[in-house]
Amino acid sequence: MDEPLFDASSDPNPTPGRETPVVNPSTSRPFIGINFDCCRTYGRIYRNKQNTAYEGRCPSCNARVSVPIGEGGSSSRFFTAN
Repeated sequence: MDEPLFDASSDPNPTPGRETPVVNPSTSRPFIGINFDCCRTYGRIYRNKQNTAYEGRCPSCNARVSVPIGEGGSSSRFFTAN
C-alpha cells in the first residue's frame, strides 16, 4: 500500500476545535511577500532591526532587495521586484 503524500496544510497533531494555527504576534517577524521577476520565484523579506526597511534576497540568484518603510507608503503586503 502506498503512503499518502505529505499535505502541508494538515496538522499531524490536530487540536479539537482549532482549525488554524495560533501565531503569537509578539514573536512573529514582520515580512512582505516579493515576487522576484529575475528568477520567477516568490520569497519573503523581513523587517530590519532598525525598522527602516524590509530587506532580503532572491532565493534563487541571491539578488538583494530593500523596501523602505516610511510615511505615505503602501499598505500592500505583496510586491514585485524587477
